Order: sequence, then C-alpha cells, then structure tokens
Amino acid sequence: MSQRLQCVEILETVLNKKVFYSALKDRINPENLAFCNKLVLLTLRNLCAVEKIIKQFVTKKTPQKNMFVKYVLLASVTEILFLKTPDYAVINEYVNIAKQKTDKFAAKMVNAVLRKICADKQSCDINPSLPPDFYKILKNDYSVSAIKKIAKTLTIEAPLDLSIKENHLFWAQELNGTLFANGTIRLFDVKSKINLLKGFTQGAWWVQDLASSLPILLLGDVKGKKVLDLCAAPGGKTAQLLTKGAKVTAVDIDFMRMERLKQNIDRLGLSENLKTTVCDGNEFLQNNKNEFDIIVLDAPCSATGTFRKHPEVVHLKTSEDVKKQIKIQTQMLKDAVNAVKIGGLILYCTCSISKSEGEKIIQSVLEDTNIELVKAKIDDINLFAGKKLPKDIIDNGVLRTLPYYEENLGGMDAFFAAILKKIN
Repeated sequence: MSQRLQCVEILETVLNKKVFYSALKDRINPENLAFCNKLVLLTLRNLCAVEKIIKQFVTKKTPQKNMFVKYVLLASVTEILFLKTPDYAVINEYVNIAKQKTDKFAAKMVNAVLRKICADKQSCDINPSLPPDFYKILKNDYSVSAIKKIAKTLTIEAPLDLSIKENHLFWAQELNGTLFANGTIRLFDVKSKINLLKGFTQGAWWVQDLASSLPILLLGDVKGKKVLDLCAAPGGKTAQLLTKGAKVTAVDIDFMRMERLKQNIDRLGLSENLKTTVCDGNEFLQNNKNEFDIIVLDAPCSATGTFRKHPEVVHLKTSEDVKKQIKIQTQMLKDAVNAVKIGGLILYCTCSISKSEGEKIIQSVLEDTNIELVKAKIDDINLFAGKKLPKDIIDNGVLRTLPYYEENLGGMDAFFAAILKKIN
C-alpha cells in the first residue's frame, strides 16, 4: 500500500470513527511511518483551514458512496499548501487513489479541484482556526485574544521534553537541549527514535511534557512520605515521586498501561520503593481510609490540553465530553479526601484546558469538604539554573499553564494543578 493511501485511510478512521491517531500507528507499514506522522498530524493541525479552502473550490455535493474523496482532498490539499510537495506529484498520486477507492467521476472531481487550487494558491486562507465545538469549550473561560493565541499553537509541532533524574546541566549539554528551571530539558527537531537518544539505556531521563512535570514540584519535600499515585500510567509523575524519595503506591485501571509504567520505572532503576495495583481508582480510595500522607490524583479528563501533540483532540472533543468528566472528577476528589491522613495533602491535576475540570472543581469541593487550599508559589517550580518559568503559571494559588506560555521556545500543554490539605 502506498504511503499516501495509508495516510488517507488513517485520516478517515480518526475523523469518521473518532479514534486517536496514536492508536492506529501499528497499522502503518514501518517504511511509511515517518511520512504518515508528518502528513497526518499536519493535516489535523490545519484541518479547519484546509476544509474552508476545499469548500471554496468544490461546487457540487459529494455523493455518500464517494465520501472517501473528502479525506483524499484533505491530505492532498495539505501536501500542496503546507508540505509544498510539487503539484504534479500530488495530483497524479491522489487522483489514482480516488480511482482506486471510489470511481472515475470522483477521480475527475479530485483532479479538477486540485488543479484549481494549484492555479490559485494566493486566494487560499491558511490562517489557523478552531472547530466550533472546541471553540465553545474555550469561550467559557478565555478571552477572544487568548483563544487566537491558543489556535496559533495548534499549528506548531511540539518539541520533545525530558524529565531528568539528576545532573541536569550535564544532560542539557550532552543532549544539546534547553534547560528550564523546573528541571525539564527540551529538545528541538529530534530525528532519531527516542530509545536511541543519549541517556535512554542508562535510565537518565523519561519523556514528560514540561507542564506535566510541574504539579509534583508543588508538593515540596516528599522524602519518606507514603504517596498514592492514582491514574498513574504511563508513570511520569510516579518517576518524579520516586526520584524525590517517596514510597509510592501506583494505581491504574488499565493492565497494559500499568505494564508500560513498570517498564519505564525499571529502566530508570527506581523500582525499590514502588508498589503497583491494577484496579478502579474509586474502589481503591473507598477501601483505604486515612491511609496516605499524600495522594496524587491526575484525574480522568477530556485531555483537551494535550492538542499540541494530539491535534485530533480539537476535532474529536466537545463540551459534552467535558461535562461527562466533571462528575467523575468530583467524586474521585471527595473519595481522596477520605483516603488521605488528617494534615495530609492531595495534589489534584488534569491535562484539560477547561476550567470546569480544574479551577471550578476545586472551588466546589472547597465549599463542602474538610479541605483547604495550600497556595502555590512560583518559587516552588523554579528550582534550577535554567530558563525561569513565567509568573502567570501560578494564578490565585493554583497552577494553570496554557499552550502559548513560552511560545517562542515551543509552548507547553494546558495543565491545571492545586494542592489541598485535609483538616479536622
């Protein structure tokens, strides 16, 4: 199968069946993977602009039996306008794909549309925009100017962030990366496989987005503390806790994800103080009262803050997906209050950009639960001699990152975190 046909079929599955691209990678021929990664993700990042351009040049409604050409056009127009592949190569190959998968009439339409676009590229508006459902999620919490900045970050490929066990300055030099003051090393334009980078086999680091690494730092000294890490896989926060000397019980409902966590922790040489359990997080909390010094609840969420790496998020997630998570998050947080010792801490965090899954959850639980907010400070996360993180990250004592923070250095995921203390 040609690499372009694989890309078109992957796009159809992602957008039509609402499947994340990462779940489909094992279907891709190894020799096609690099190209598919580039084209599929580029199409998803610029999907709204590409759809508008196609509407500008398509004059007739596509018959239902030939809907596959919709995805043919998405991939081909992305190649022409964003990858800047030579026009003739794009037209020839995608017309042949349309012939193969639909019929000669659909192929003629593809041919005509692509030739018109190639002849009139200057009229194509390629400015970034967001789909209506995702815009609806954002408009509840952010200004129009902030949403424009968020939309712009969607089109930018995210760099690779690594959390380092120790010797941060040494590894920043070895890997030729940018060191942030929280201890993250950022690598740009990584060409090789991750397991071939320096330090992987020695267990010197693990992959973790800059924003995701910040919540654990808000806990301060955790050495010797009994910590429950809920929804723990793939294990970035688990590794941080173990590196800091905590005694960690990691819980996740998914067996395969937990196996991946254990493999990561073994590679890092941090297994000594780790226990793992595969079970439902709520059940575990309800069966362990006043048991832990600290509970880390990286709650199940809409994952709307991760679109820099998973651009399909903005096309698959809606405000209804956000609403579905709120009840689950609230219940888990209340159960966590019962499972932590009096005077103990709960770190609540989500990788959601919606404040309904962050700030508003905390506000509601503070009103009717025996907990109080422990206010975070910017000094809690600026710990090393690296690039200092902006004060905006801490807002009213909680952590809130946004994709356009540190935009000139590649941005970061949208993340929320708050520290809560159980009181009598």
